[in-house]
This record gives sequence, C-alpha cells and structure tokens, in this order.
Amino acid sequence: MKADILIIGGGPAGIVSAVTARQKNPKKTITLVRREEKAVIPCGLPYIFKRLKSIDEDIMPDNPLKKANVNLLIDEAVRIEVKKKKVVLKKGEEIGYKKLILASGSETQLIPVQGIDYAWQIKKDYQYLSQMRRALNKAREIVIIGGGFIGVELAEELSGFKNKEISIIEILDHCLSVNFDDEFAEAAERKLKEKGVNIYTGVRVKKISQNKKIKYVVLSNGKKIRADEIVLSIGARPNVELAEKAEIRVEPKGAVKVDSYMRTSAKDVFAVGDCAQTRDFITGKKVPIMLASVACAEARIAAANLYKAKVRNPGTVGAFSTFINGLTLGAVGFTQKRAKTEGIDILIGKAEVPNHHPSKLPGTGPIIVKLIFSRKEKLLIGAELMGPESVAELTNVLSLAIQRKITASQLAFSQFATHPLLTPAPTVYPLISASLEVLGK
Repeated sequence: MKADILIIGGGPAGIVSAVTARQKNPKKTITLVRREEKAVIPCGLPYIFKRLKSIDEDIMPDNPLKKANVNLLIDEAVRIEVKKKKVVLKKGEEIGYKKLILASGSETQLIPVQGIDYAWQIKKDYQYLSQMRRALNKAREIVIIGGGFIGVELAEELSGFKNKEISIIEILDHCLSVNFDDEFAEAAERKLKEKGVNIYTGVRVKKISQNKKIKYVVLSNGKKIRADEIVLSIGARPNVELAEKAEIRVEPKGAVKVDSYMRTSAKDVFAVGDCAQTRDFITGKKVPIMLASVACAEARIAAANLYKAKVRNPGTVGAFSTFINGLTLGAVGFTQKRAKTEGIDILIGKAEVPNHHPSKLPGTGPIIVKLIFSRKEKLLIGAELMGPESVAELTNVLSLAIQRKITASQLAFSQFATHPLLTPAPTVYPLISASLEVLGK
C-alpha cells in the first residue's frame, strides 16, 4: 500500500494534519493510521463522569476525515523505515509514503512510588476509560494525585456527586501553580473547597498501600488518606518510541526535535503535537507545553510545509483556560513568577471591574485582569484573568496581542466593542485600564 501523505496518530494533531493537507493538496492520496477504533477528545476527559452521560459523548467524529477523502486505517504503527520511506503496521501491512507526519501524542507520566499500580491513569483509551468511569462513579472516597488542569477539573466534576469525598494532593504550594501566580491559584482552590474538595499542597506521595479493598495514600508528612479509588494526574510525556527506533533525533529526556517548519532530522518526516518539541514564543527555550490548541497550530504549519517550506512556527505562547465551580481562569505567556525566574524586568498592570454596566444588572460579577509587560520595551509578555466565562475569550485576545508584539501603549489606545449585558463599561474596560496603569508607572 502507498500514500503520498501518511499520518501516524488520530488525535487533534493527526486530524488537523490530514484535513489541512487535503486543503493544500487536493490531488494527493492521504492515509491516517489510528490505533483506536474510537478516539476520545482529550480535553473532555474530566467531564465523562457527570456532565457527559457516557464516553460516547466524548468521541472525536471521523466525519472531517471522510469529507476530506482521507483513508482511515485502524491499526498501530510499529516501525518507521526512513531510508525505504515506509511504515510497518502491527497487523503486518506496510505503507510506503512520500511525506510522513508523526502525531503520536503523549503517554501518562508516572511516579516511582510503591503501590502506584493501584492508581488509575488519564489514558486516551476508550475501554480503559469505560472501566475507570464505572469505578469512580461507584467510589465514595477518591484521591487525585496532581493539582494541574486535569486534576482540578476532575475533582470539580466528581465533587458534583452527593456523598463523595474528593481529595487532591499537589507537591507544589498551590494547585495550578505552574500556570498561575498565587492569587489566581488561591482563588481556584477556594472554589474547589466550596464544593467540599480536600486539598493537600506542599506534600508528595510517599507510598500507596491496600488493606483488603481499601487503599491508603501515605504522604511525606505522615498523613494517611483513605481511598476507594486513586487517580494519577501529574502530566504526560511525549510518545517518542517510534521516532527513537527509526533514529529520528529526539531531545534528551524530551520530544522529537523539529525545526521551525516542523521538520524532523529525517527527510520528508514531520512531527507535530505532544510528541514534538515545543519552543517558547518569547525566549525561544524548550518548554514542555502539551495543549490541543498548540498541537492543531503545529499540524496546520506542518501540512502547509509538506512540499514547500513556507510557514514558520513562531513558538508557543502557552494559552490556558479552565472553569472551576463557576469561575473561569485564563493565562497566557509569562506569569510574574516565571518572569522572575527568567530574570526579566517587568511592569504589572491590574484591573478589577464589573463584567456588565451598570453593575446593578443581574448576573454581574468581577473580572480581574493582570497584565505583565517587559519594563524596557513595554511589550506584553503575559496575562492572567479570572471571572465569568467571557474571560476565556479575553485570554485568546491577549494571546493574539502577545503574538503580535503589542505594547502597553498600543493596547491602552485600542478599540473594543462593549455592551451593557455583555462586557465591562467602555470607561473602565479592563485591558485598557490595566495597560494605562503600566503607562502611568
């Protein structure tokens, strides 16, 4: 079997690679190899327990592939032979290619702790998740190891059930501490505690033990937490096994090395998504950011460059958003903590304003914005926000502003649409107010 363009991996990066490749190359044959019969939507995994009635409601549709006339093979790639330009599948079939996009994704990060096998993992596997869903919905006491996005979103989801006791264990000082400064992380923790979630921070898991059917998580401070079920959610690591076997260059303890066109060290082989090395937009340094939004952007770039290198990847700004018990939090670029770590001299502008005007309108609440600018050039390099759902799209606006290298002056004198029922007042629009504060300094 042969394909002009072969894609390994059926996650968001794989699908976007295939669809974009078809748009750019209408006459080429395109084949996508996916291991799973049903591919789950990764970002929706925390919500398969209550908000979604079943895992089948969290399945990526194959319709975009069918519309793009992409040949879908349910199989597993076990070997890439870059010199012969072919891929060997688990069922024995071989596929020759002219261009190859590796979108093999990531795997669950594990920790070297005694008894870790007792814990469920965040796997993108339909059958595994079906078993996990039944177990967690049945359990009364659940311990989640890891207070990142998936951990807190899962805790919030499970806390929606009556008679469940949910606990989060986080080794850092706060949940979401990697992506937010303390005041935003603390606000998220308050929202979790309002839903009855127990939070243990600044401690690590020492071991997991089991006595009959009851498990215990033993912490480094000596505390023992009883659990019917345990979930490990400490992040993921790039799936680079295929690349390593093919002697495609992989960064030490990292992902597949790619250039700004998403090309690997092997001729006509590209890598995108979680398996590919990501570089920071501002510093150019390697950063371990694994987001579906980043994966899709990289997929579009790779697909556009298959036959002619013309679109460069400028790096990722790392735009995040989450929703916890009615509170939306967004972050993009540098936090204040990270700027300090990088030795960047900064100016900070803050604003707290009602999301409607006048503020007596029903449903009015505060939007809090923190903008981070470089002191010398006054370039926007980071932002953190919290408030109602509109905060998520404000985060996207600021992501674009960072990518376009907007200054405090340019942002302060920009124009935005406002409406009493939809936005803050034009007199105190938060992005403008926070920027003006910086200019005043």
